[in-house]
Amino acid sequence: MDKLTSMQLFVRVAQAGSFTKVANEINTSPSYVSKHIADLESQLETRLLQRTTRTTALTLAGERYLSRCLIILNQVESAESELLEQTSSAAGKLRVSIPSVLGEKATAEMMAQFLDKYPNIDLDILVDDRFIDLIEEGYDLCVRASSAQPDSNLIYRYIGKMPFKLVASKRYVEQHGRPNSAQDLTQLKIIVHRYANNGTFTFCKNKQLEKVTIRHRIRVNSAHLVHHLVDNHQGIAFLPCYIFANNPQIEVLLPQYDDGALTVSLVYPEREHTPVKVHKFIEFFKAWFEERVDS
Repeated sequence: MDKLTSMQLFVRVAQAGSFTKVANEINTSPSYVSKHIADLESQLETRLLQRTTRTTALTLAGERYLSRCLIILNQVESAESELLEQTSSAAGKLRVSIPSVLGEKATAEMMAQFLDKYPNIDLDILVDDRFIDLIEEGYDLCVRASSAQPDSNLIYRYIGKMPFKLVASKRYVEQHGRPNSAQDLTQLKIIVHRYANNGTFTFCKNKQLEKVTIRHRIRVNSAHLVHHLVDNHQGIAFLPCYIFANNPQIEVLLPQYDDGALTVSLVYPEREHTPVKVHKFIEFFKAWFEERVDS
């Protein structure tokens, strides 16, 4: 039994929750995947996965083994990256988590440009606004757009600022009126992002903060969806400036208040040797962000 392959398959099944899904992803049969897991369980003399007709879930032993496998596989990948670094080659699979606030179109554009520049790197992108556990979930790095305090166990590479404005469609303003103050928002339809709002909007004017408790009509977990809802006249929302910059049907509200902004950083685990592919992505993403978003 190739233990490394078995460990890789176990991690994939644990993350996907399905033998069939993993088999389809690597173009093999479910029985091939199942045999590797069964051999692994036999050698360890314990059950790692609880199988039912509908789901596959980790046992307690499986959860412990998964965390160890992720560390081991990461070390193997780091060792390979070190050897590649000696030949100045950027290659291999790069797993990156990106927040939806960057937008699907912009993310696809960025990925295409990166892949064209580095044909030997394969991208595995997760669009997710959660603060994922990079090590536990097996990611090389993530893009974070947040004002939250950094985790001291990770390396934060500052990329830039993402300015936001309060906006609505012109048609929505014509139908429901234009707010003249932050307090007016309590009477209007508000669209919020699930992970970016706790029921209040904070505004700043002449260095004085003003907090307004709002009642959202729509709450979603995608900045891309927030944009489309605004564009379809469903309410008022905060949007990154670059997303609506070329949309003449969207207008800025309450310009007397200072613009908000999120700090965008690239975050990755501290390692003795950071892989070349990670360095290349950091360099590329910073240049792309400065041109596309922070300009």
